[in-house]
Amino acid sequence: VGVDAPNSIDQKWLDELADDDSVVVFTETTSNLHHPTFFPSIDKMIATLSDEEFKALQPDILMTFGGLIVSKKIKAFLRQYKPKSHWHIDKHKANNTFFCLDRHIKTHPNQFFKDFFKKVTHVTKSDYKEFWTQIKQHRSKQHKLYLETVSFSDLKVFSIILKTLPKHTILQLGNSATVRYAQLFKMNKTLEIYCNRGTSGIDGSTSTAIGCAAASKKQTTLITGDLSFFYDSNALWNNYIPNSFRIIVVNNGGGGIFRILPGHKNTDNFDTFFETKHNLTAEQLCKMYNFEYTSASNQTSLTENLSKFYNETESPKLLEIFTPSSENDDILLNYFKSIK
Repeated sequence: VGVDAPNSIDQKWLDELADDDSVVVFTETTSNLHHPTFFPSIDKMIATLSDEEFKALQPDILMTFGGLIVSKKIKAFLRQYKPKSHWHIDKHKANNTFFCLDRHIKTHPNQFFKDFFKKVTHVTKSDYKEFWTQIKQHRSKQHKLYLETVSFSDLKVFSIILKTLPKHTILQLGNSATVRYAQLFKMNKTLEIYCNRGTSGIDGSTSTAIGCAAASKKQTTLITGDLSFFYDSNALWNNYIPNSFRIIVVNNGGGGIFRILPGHKNTDNFDTFFETKHNLTAEQLCKMYNFEYTSASNQTSLTENLSKFYNETESPKLLEIFTPSSENDDILLNYFKSIK
């Protein structure tokens, strides 16, 4: 399930899918879809699978709905180990994301499932879901163990800030590394989660979040990286920002995602032209636009700031978290090794 609005699929159809042990449902942070037997955190699930495991888990039929997919790993998996058939359910369009689309069903998923389940006369006994469930349980255990020992970093920061988000509020995620880190964690199912996927890279994440906060009248939190935030700082120049609006900037001193991606990290021009290293902070922007500013550079100060970050205030607030750019990529890469 790709990007989707909250509550877009009726619960009874989710329960029907969950009851079939030959069906697994992969969701993403931006799918806004929750069920105890579904499989969120796709990258955590499949990043360390062997070729033998991939072959065993190759689906017969792939059924997709919702918008664009964030996970590059699920794209690579399903492009290499193609299903026999791929159906996409959407009233308007169907992206051939996995290069095997053979049926576009032009209707809303609720209508599709209503018609589809009428025609299901029996369910085949299968260990397919159980296989995936065992992997899920193992990954969750290793995930917890690694985070207990990891030093202060982007990964550690996300493990902390995502737990403190107020229930029944809106979360806006910056594009690039931010949404990918968020994908590794279990999210509170009361949150409405959005991200500018499939638009223009890091452009406009702050503008979108402020527009959402102003239009929805709901408490909204934007979690974003430093480059994305600075790139769209003009979004702060308006008179419609609610006092309940919150921004968390994870400042790792540049485009940290380029340290994770293979290819250029050890080249001469990496710092300047790929990572775009800098020493900027958001403090002066907050003074200019009347945001209450606070910062953290270790776990103690972060926990202390978060304890009062969502309290009512007379102006919007920004929390800037400084993490070590030279360590973040190794910590993340070691994370995937540790959960195997």
